[in-house]
Amino acid sequence: MAFVLFLGACRKPDADLGNDLLPEDPLGLVIDTVALHAHTRVDTNFRSNSLSRQLLGSFLDPRFGVTRAGLVTQMRIGAANIGASSGVVADSIVLALAFDGANYAYGNLDPQVFRVHELDERLYIDSTYRSNRVPATTGADLLAVRGGRVKPEPFKKPFILGDSLAPQLRLRLSDDLAQRFRNAFGTDSLASNDLFQDFFKGVYVTVDDAGQAPYQGGLLYFNLLSSSSRLVLYYRDLNSSDPSLTRTVDFPINSNCARYCVVEHDRSQAIDDGLIAALTDTTVTAEAVYIQSLAGTRMVLRMPGLEAYRGLPLVLAKAELVARVDGPIYPYHQPPGQLILFRRNDQSQEVFLPDLVGGIGALDGNYRQDAREYRFNITRFALGVINGTFEPELEALAASNGITGNRTVLHGPAAQADAMRLRLTFTSY
Repeated sequence: MAFVLFLGACRKPDADLGNDLLPEDPLGLVIDTVALHAHTRVDTNFRSNSLSRQLLGSFLDPRFGVTRAGLVTQMRIGAANIGASSGVVADSIVLALAFDGANYAYGNLDPQVFRVHELDERLYIDSTYRSNRVPATTGADLLAVRGGRVKPEPFKKPFILGDSLAPQLRLRLSDDLAQRFRNAFGTDSLASNDLFQDFFKGVYVTVDDAGQAPYQGGLLYFNLLSSSSRLVLYYRDLNSSDPSLTRTVDFPINSNCARYCVVEHDRSQAIDDGLIAALTDTTVTAEAVYIQSLAGTRMVLRMPGLEAYRGLPLVLAKAELVARVDGPIYPYHQPPGQLILFRRNDQSQEVFLPDLVGGIGALDGNYRQDAREYRFNITRFALGVINGTFEPELEALAASNGITGNRTVLHGPAAQADAMRLRLTFTSY
């Protein structure tokens, strides 16, 4: 049976580490932990165009403050040009945004005040748009009723003109805009998509979160590539055989439309001052570290103690980083399902860890709900640090960083209980 030696946590290994192993034991193990230094850093903006999901809304997290997301998108012509008719009467125009199926939100479904602004710049499908880029807009809020709270209903299928539609957020826009679209019938504005972009460049949809209470609100998830996501003009043709019949013209949002997300974080509204303190002083070993998606915050982790194992007569068999979630978890503010670790190369570029050679499952980083913790297998990386190949520093952020609102607080290396730890298992030779 193997003899296991447990060494004192968080200390430099002795020069004769492993000499106490039973000489007749060919599988002797040495288990140790390494001193860690972790701190929180503000994340950079991210490329948010053409992602699989667009986010809209805001919520106030007591520990992170306000997170606000808006979406920017173009529309296209959905049908051939409609000829001019003196009998056409515009009834209304509605912006419909289809919810992203079962993944409909992060946070609560409280009513929110939405705003829709017309773009004053053209977007291009082959351009890159980042999450901190607020578009140029023109005119007042396009909503027919401004300032009113709208309750999201991702489980309800609206019944419109005899059809049951996919769950969606429906925002009625102004009658002036409806009339403007009606007046474009039979003109060059609807003759091609290029000319249509000059006529109507798109919209910036955002929210007014003034007076939001802690835990109130949420980020809504939309699938703009759904056929249900579109701008719809409702009209009647008084010169037709049925002048009372309501007709529609769709201006769809599809893969040919430039679309992106705008994200803002206001940490000053956090009730708990822990995050502000963590960002202010990064020199001390943290009791807690903060990770938030959507270019919020990330963890920087240093493990200089690994270098002390260089040259010792030991073979690293496993290196496992264990990080527990700190504090109570609000039911609608769940931790990320997975955290991603990476390192930086000599050019300070983010690169994957060598442990990913076995696939993402080999690295792990999945949230274990029962244990309230994350575990990472970083054996290859730790071996590289010991051998002098890599610098002893990692960074961690939430997986699906640009399309989810998840956040978490982890016990840092200096936590009084369940501190973050790197557990090393060696075999002797």
